[in-house]
Amino acid sequence: MRMRKYYPVAVLLILLVAIALSASVVTSSANALPTFTQAQKGIGPCESCHGKDATHAKPSHTTLACTSCHLTNTATPPTPAACASCHGASAILASASHVSQGCGTTPGCHGAPEPITTAVSLKVAPTSIRLKKTVKATGAVTPAADLVGIKVVLKAEMKVGSAWKAAKTTTSVVSATGTYSWTYKPAKKGSYRMTASIVATTEHQGSKSPTKLFKVI
Repeated sequence: MRMRKYYPVAVLLILLVAIALSASVVTSSANALPTFTQAQKGIGPCESCHGKDATHAKPSHTTLACTSCHLTNTATPPTPAACASCHGASAILASASHVSQGCGTTPGCHGAPEPITTAVSLKVAPTSIRLKKTVKATGAVTPAADLVGIKVVLKAEMKVGSAWKAAKTTTSVVSATGTYSWTYKPAKKGSYRMTASIVATTEHQGSKSPTKLFKVI
């Protein structure tokens, strides 16, 4: 008679515990992702629409690796491209829930681009002038092609004691070449500083130039 082979009960228990722990670690890691409950770049968290852990609990999602949705790492939210790779961009945009939530018009979501990253430079010359003379502020913005016609905010401040007080604020329109300029005539002698900035909109991000110093003697 052939003898059946039996595994010790202890070995079987160890195997079962190991399997259970592995499943628990995978599930808890997925459900504990910080981006699932935290908003980023002005976009609401997934659970604000789908409910707590509802997205991770879906049968179609539980079988996926984290990298299937989080293309870079689990510290960043899934990109529209990651969702569309499984669900299809057209189906997502046409779904009633996404239409009602405005996802198709929210920057960073399906169908709407994220605001463009911008930069603004600034040069002030000369750095030392006599009273009643002028300094010229010049600079450029990037990407120039996307920012033509916007206004750059220029702010001049004068040092009074240990504090900086507003002296003059104006705006300059970005030209077709992506440049701007401003000629400023200080009213008093002293130390001055100037900055140039771009105000954020739904189309582009805000940015600020390095501070430039000059003197009026």
